[in-house]
Amino acid sequence: MRYDVLVVGSGPAGGTTAYTLAKEGAKVLILDIKRAPGVPVQCAEFVPVQLKHSFPEFFPPEVIAQDVKDMVHFTPWGEVVSMNSEGYVLHRDRFDRRIVELAVREGAELRLRTRFLGFEDGRVWLEHIDRRERYPVEAGLVVGADGPHSRTARLTGEHTRNFLTTAQFTLPLREKLSDLLIYFRDYIPGGYGWVFPKGELANVGVGIDPEYPINVMDSLRRFVSELVSEGLVESKIVGRTGGWIPAEGVKRPLRGKVILVGDAGGFCHPITGGGIANAVYTGSMAGESILEGSLEDYEEEAMEVFGSSLNRAAEKRIKYMKSWDNLRFIIPRTWIAFEEYWKEE
Repeated sequence: MRYDVLVVGSGPAGGTTAYTLAKEGAKVLILDIKRAPGVPVQCAEFVPVQLKHSFPEFFPPEVIAQDVKDMVHFTPWGEVVSMNSEGYVLHRDRFDRRIVELAVREGAELRLRTRFLGFEDGRVWLEHIDRRERYPVEAGLVVGADGPHSRTARLTGEHTRNFLTTAQFTLPLREKLSDLLIYFRDYIPGGYGWVFPKGELANVGVGIDPEYPINVMDSLRRFVSELVSEGLVESKIVGRTGGWIPAEGVKRPLRGKVILVGDAGGFCHPITGGGIANAVYTGSMAGESILEGSLEDYEEEAMEVFGSSLNRAAEKRIKYMKSWDNLRFIIPRTWIAFEEYWKEE
């Protein structure tokens, strides 16, 4: 049981890393505590169009729920701001499964219901959850792709401690939409509400800073009530989910023989919550650097591409979004659709 690379996590970051490596002949083991890749879905499921251009093999027709064109923002003071945001709302479970299937097709091994325990005596210890069986494997490298609350990151140094919390319902739309809708409201503190269309349905959710004294489900229900009263959605809940968004920026991605990708390394926007595309890109970068035998190149490239923008967003969150009073001042300085966001401070 000797592997070139052990990938902890079967989401977009882990799946892409494994696929990149396996198609070049590396011996790769992917493990995940889940019963199947991609479930449960814990995000709003949007990706920009550029991701499909970069990885067309990840996008067979069945993974795309709907094309979208713009992102339209609704402010509490009545201003409506639109920005181009061409892309796709996914069937995220199918998307994740597609990437893992490609990796397995290229020779990667997948073990589900398997937990990464840690390191001891130069080996990696795993546990099969259902059988409660612990056993070691040998791996030249370990890739931590185990999400926001990454055990891999926690065992190897700095890790994310502050998160946004999200809750989401899938609801029927009254009329079909072609755009992503973003709402800023006083009752969604430190975050925003969204309506992301999927044909006749929409993902309707909120993300808030949990330090504020409001329950995320109370915030979501109030948001849904507003949308129902506007005639945008019906109140019938078709599905529900929720999750956590890293809100501190990028953590050191290279730790000896351990590499962090995706949310495990903080490669998620601390304000918008966008992380699927970053997960795929960092997984690809990590895989290519491993194949080339230069792990430092991964750290350098990942920080060059994502570090400054994500860390800047984290700084803005701390500076402006820890109070939620003067929204007309705060929102333009913390959201990418406004000119104020991009000004030097």
